[in-house]
Amino acid sequence: MIGNQTKGKSFRGLLNYLENREKSSLIGGNMFGTNAAELAREFRLSRQLNPEALKVVHHVSLSLTPGEQLDNETWCEIADKYIEAMGYTANQYAIYRHNDRDHDHIHICASRISLDNGKITSDSWEYVRSEKIIRQLELEYSLQQAQSSKEKLNRAPSIGQQRRIEREQLEYEQGQRNTPPQQAIKTQLIELIDRATIDQPTMPQMIERLQLLGVEVRHGLTRNGKSKGISYAWNEQKFSGTSLGAAYTFPGLQKHKEIDYQPQRDDQPIQQLLLNPVKPIPSDEVQKFLIEIEQKQQLPFTPPAEDESLWPTLQNYLTEKRGLLPLFVKTLHQQGLGYVDQERNIVFVKRDLDGEKSGALIWNPRRQDNRTVEYDKTTKPSPGWFHIQLGGEPEDKIERVHLCSSPIDALSVAEIDMIAHDGLPPTRTIYMAVDDPDNLPLEFLKTIKRMAISFNNDEQGNQAAQVVQKMLPVAQRIAPEGVTWNEMIVEQRRQEQMEEQRQRQQDRGFSR
Repeated sequence: MIGNQTKGKSFRGLLNYLENREKSSLIGGNMFGTNAAELAREFRLSRQLNPEALKVVHHVSLSLTPGEQLDNETWCEIADKYIEAMGYTANQYAIYRHNDRDHDHIHICASRISLDNGKITSDSWEYVRSEKIIRQLELEYSLQQAQSSKEKLNRAPSIGQQRRIEREQLEYEQGQRNTPPQQAIKTQLIELIDRATIDQPTMPQMIERLQLLGVEVRHGLTRNGKSKGISYAWNEQKFSGTSLGAAYTFPGLQKHKEIDYQPQRDDQPIQQLLLNPVKPIPSDEVQKFLIEIEQKQQLPFTPPAEDESLWPTLQNYLTEKRGLLPLFVKTLHQQGLGYVDQERNIVFVKRDLDGEKSGALIWNPRRQDNRTVEYDKTTKPSPGWFHIQLGGEPEDKIERVHLCSSPIDALSVAEIDMIAHDGLPPTRTIYMAVDDPDNLPLEFLKTIKRMAISFNNDEQGNQAAQVVQKMLPVAQRIAPEGVTWNEMIVEQRRQEQMEEQRQRQQDRGFSR
């Protein structure tokens, strides 16, 4: 039996996928819902216990080897035992069975939020625990033992190495050795890479981490910018990525370990790291360093704390100096999407397309271009964006998109759009700040037929627009008059004030 695990943010998205597959059936779990819509509403109960948590969806698939079959009752027994052994003792979960492939398999959609205390269920050493549980279930239910997906991606130790470890283990147990056997250098290196990449870092971050752990990394590019591959050296032994397994090649790291690699952003930092490697940390600090990576991966995003005393000042600045609608500014603050932090930075909160908070952007209003920087520069950009939605009904499908250079300009474009429509736009529209073309939600955007590239009219905005138009040919470039969209709002407010002043003067003249 093979088990795979992933985490996500949208119960409804996963449930729709599980339900809409051909030959799909809901066979068990501990919930009352009978379809995806009912289950999604029920999962909201646990989400409400921990609204700030991000990846709250735990998705498990358990697959038999081809030719094996189980009935629904047995599958439910296995799923119940598996999920409980994984520590999900007070969590909601639903079990779907699929018969659309040549191997019998089930999917478990579970909430990581415990109903007992609202805390996130630990995923520490999740893969190791899962494999151990699956091996036990195979024995209990007389199932064929299948090679795990991870084992397929690794190059297994040689038969000689396996025999050496078995022999040394026996000698240790019989008291003939003072220390337990050491895994092969190759196996130790694989485990080291696995632990250093558990949180899907960027490619430069991964290389720097491995250098800190004492691993030498080599990588090269062809004249056409194609990767020549990646290799590793550790404990005086050298290994190509291919020799370690498919998941440890340069493309495999991106595909199987979800390492974030963007050539324009990463190639120069990678070359700097290869030319000037960072100094390895002391050996007695290695475990602490790896544990910190694992713990950080488990923590949900926490935005910087607000200084509430400064909100009136920011509110006045945004409405009076930047010309934004008071309703926009009030809603922004009520939803916790814009405020001043305790270091007097202006914070705009990023969300994914399901509305879950996933990061933050810091803005210095003295910048003339209105652009922001990531709250935490040490991590890769989070899968989220600052965005607002207007028009239609809240549950309507997004039909229009405006891509903007900054949160301030996204709000400005939304205001200009409302003026053009003399109110809310007739269809659901999203106004999204995307400061980097490499950070686009491409799968979502490719479904949109009405899209405007509303970047600012400066060098950076125009260059970004050209890149985006190549990726999304349906998108139309719309530039503001002047440099930024906010300038148009400010100018319009100035004209309105002048007109009001002229009207008041005229009224006073008539009153005389």
